[in-house]
Amino acid sequence: MKVLYHDKYIQIFEDRIKFKAWCLPWGKKEVKIGHIKKLYEKKIGAFSGKYRISGTSNFRDWFHYDSERPKKNKAIVLETDFKIYKRLWITPEKHVQVINTLNKILAKK
Repeated sequence: MKVLYHDKYIQIFEDRIKFKAWCLPWGKKEVKIGHIKKLYEKKIGAFSGKYRISGTSNFRDWFHYDSERPKKNKAIVLETDFKIYKRLWITPEKHVQVINTLNKILAKK
């Protein structure tokens, strides 16, 4: 399957998103596009995940491993149908490209 986007931590395909480092710098994970119900952008700050390198504090929100997240100001939130970790916060290197790519994929769904 063709890779539509990739960076240091994320690969996006037509049918899934692959996290190269899900939890700390190990632990790969794939999320099928079919599990994503909605996506939106959020500003991140000191109290909303900017300094969270990976993991969760509430079991509703999950941040994939990204050692460069403290330098970033925006995240993409993927709302899923999962029972826990309902919101996956991703911080790709090319934010606009990922939003556009995911919106195109979800529009076909």
